[in-house]
Amino acid sequence: MYGMTRELFIRELSAGLEARSVLRPSMTQADVVKDIFQAMLGVGHLLSSRENVIAFLDREMRGLSPDPGEPLFELLSPAWCRLNLRRAMAEGLPSELIADMMLSSENGISFTRQDVYAFCLRLARSGDGRITDLPALERILDDRWLPSHSPAYREAFQPAYRVVSSDWMAAFPAVREILGKSRDATRLLVTLDGPCASGKTTLAQKLAMVFRGAVLHTDDFVIPHARKTPKQLAIPGGNCDADRLAREVAAPFKCGRPVQYRRYDFRNDILLPQDLLPPVKVLILEGSYCNLPAIREHADVRLFLEAPWPLREARLKKRESPASLRMFHNRWIPLEDAYFAAYHLPDEGCIPLRASDFPDPE
Repeated sequence: MYGMTRELFIRELSAGLEARSVLRPSMTQADVVKDIFQAMLGVGHLLSSRENVIAFLDREMRGLSPDPGEPLFELLSPAWCRLNLRRAMAEGLPSELIADMMLSSENGISFTRQDVYAFCLRLARSGDGRITDLPALERILDDRWLPSHSPAYREAFQPAYRVVSSDWMAAFPAVREILGKSRDATRLLVTLDGPCASGKTTLAQKLAMVFRGAVLHTDDFVIPHARKTPKQLAIPGGNCDADRLAREVAAPFKCGRPVQYRRYDFRNDILLPQDLLPPVKVLILEGSYCNLPAIREHADVRLFLEAPWPLREARLKKRESPASLRMFHNRWIPLEDAYFAAYHLPDEGCIPLRASDFPDPE
């Protein structure tokens, strides 16, 4: 959703709705309204607590049979999609993970019930024959009212799904790999590499939430200023203290020992007081340079998040000062590029993900 505006969002929503209506000609006004409601508002109205979400999922999934032939996701809009539960069961997704996918879902473009009502009203007045009962649309404005599928739709399609952020469609290869590897692992180390401003930190936080894990950043293991000599920086990845990161974090984590580490304060050029990693099964190490040999030898899952330069540049301009942006252009990005080239990244062992497939509304 890079560069997504409300107008473009609505156009894409309209096109998707038209395509779904062709595939499901039995959709009534109730089904169209529910589709629009979910495509604009997402899942927030359903989330009371994690425990309740899990309980509802468990109850529904007990009455379903796994179906590997059903599509896992159905896109509703640039921000939201449906996760089909029968396919999720075939994929082995537990209710706890699905609940956390829902709870971590958010939409950068905020819509209200008034927006949903206005869109439905505009659709009806355009001559579209799917919405004809205008007085019934006023229920959308009632905060206590929630849409439901029609009996005819339920009988024809037997819907069983949950609404989640569309970014989970792009991230699912990572979810599948981590879930599969974690079943037989006591501790799982995941590395998430990629260029600056590709969205690694945001993705790492989402993955940590659904796997109840922790996140550490390679930015906290940069070498001190005194070691940033031309000779050191000429080494691909020489800006990262990979040996310290492996010694303090990766190796003890994989061996089941307590992980005690010190983060590097770049601005003050000091090591901060020692931190203790909480006891977790999944540790996600995110940031450039986490494919350096000292680190990658401990990794169970390696992810690489790619991003087109216009997207990265727009993000950098949005978050960095002019002086910091010049530093990225003149120093940090060339160092990253040299590291990626030297280690031929992403290599065959990395699971590729594309940042342009993730929502990034403006």
